[in-house]
Amino acid sequence: MTARSAVAGAAAVFALPLVLVLVLWPLLVPIPAVGDDFQFWAAGHMVVTGQSPYDRASWEAIADYGPYPGGNINTSRINLAITNAVWLYPPQTAFLFAPFGALPYEIGVPLLHVFVLLTGLLAIAAAAYLAGLRGIRLGVALCVAIVSQPFLVSVRDGHPIGLLALGAVLLYAGIVSRRDGPAFMGTALLTLKPHLTGLFALGAFAALVSRRDWRRLGAMVAGAALVTLPFEIATPFPIASFIASTNERVAVDVSTIPALARDLGGGLPLALALAALTGAACLVALRLARAEFRARVALASALIGSLAFVPYAHDYDTLFVLPVGFVLVALGVGRPAEAVVGLMTTVAVFIVPWILFWWYLAGEPHRVFRSGPLGAVPIVLALALAGAVYASALREARRSAPDGEQRGLA
Repeated sequence: MTARSAVAGAAAVFALPLVLVLVLWPLLVPIPAVGDDFQFWAAGHMVVTGQSPYDRASWEAIADYGPYPGGNINTSRINLAITNAVWLYPPQTAFLFAPFGALPYEIGVPLLHVFVLLTGLLAIAAAAYLAGLRGIRLGVALCVAIVSQPFLVSVRDGHPIGLLALGAVLLYAGIVSRRDGPAFMGTALLTLKPHLTGLFALGAFAALVSRRDWRRLGAMVAGAALVTLPFEIATPFPIASFIASTNERVAVDVSTIPALARDLGGGLPLALALAALTGAACLVALRLARAEFRARVALASALIGSLAFVPYAHDYDTLFVLPVGFVLVALGVGRPAEAVVGLMTTVAVFIVPWILFWWYLAGEPHRVFRSGPLGAVPIVLALALAGAVYASALREARRSAPDGEQRGLA
């Protein structure tokens, strides 16, 4: 394949997704902005001006910018009313957005929003490619991802969750290809929101220990340490405030399995049962996965587990598990179960999240930020993953059986 033909092929694959982004531009980059981009600009601005994002007084000053500074929604007053600890990200997250915070908000916030969009696109494109999708399947999968609730809501909200999804993809690439750079960079990105990515990173750590891949393990440790320690020294993370505000956060602003159990009228027993179902489905998928797919199924399971067992999450955090959809599609490519797996993927990644999103918006209009129904997303994805692996393996077993003989899975 010549360079020209390769470029033409890539253009053909990405043309429709890019056109779709342009069509959806008013939803992806709304005016006035409706999300967190002003908050991240504010944290970066505090770093530049010598303030601490962990100081409540700094956020009270940001609240004085008004509810719509420059056409951007300022959620500081809402956050101040909800919790005493407004900024609960590690120090390096605020420093990452310092370049945007150095600019006037009229310029810095729109640029930050475009950054959120571009990193989200890069994350899903890299995830789909590493899942094994190529050609028309890659283009179609990206189109479905762009119009899905995880992508559209996360970008519209101005939340840089795409950086975490990209970090997970890079770390996975570093492990399977035995390369230090992606493992280092991926881990560094995962530190930006460790409460969401911690279980995934722990799984990667365990995988490297079991392989005795000490070099990649060292790259992971170095990536976490080098982007955390300098900023932790400069602006220590207030652990006491984090612990004290946990109940406040969990009570009003979560899309988790416990929140789903709460909204269904159950309590801890129901939450534990739903979590156990999610974990069992992932274990079944890993057990039945063919050797060629086992690493990708492990990636999908780790992503699902991170969202399923997270202490608190939001409606935009579902982007972190969007790569699971690409793994689902890849499981059926070129196999008898491709249509079945494709249908499962469409339901799990596109239809169900939108239904759950509108369910909580329409059903509980008086509740602020309570998006408990979206806690079902990891459950649905885990069941879809197990179902896709089983369907693919079952049809492969039947196809390979001698004529006249029907086999199930051993």
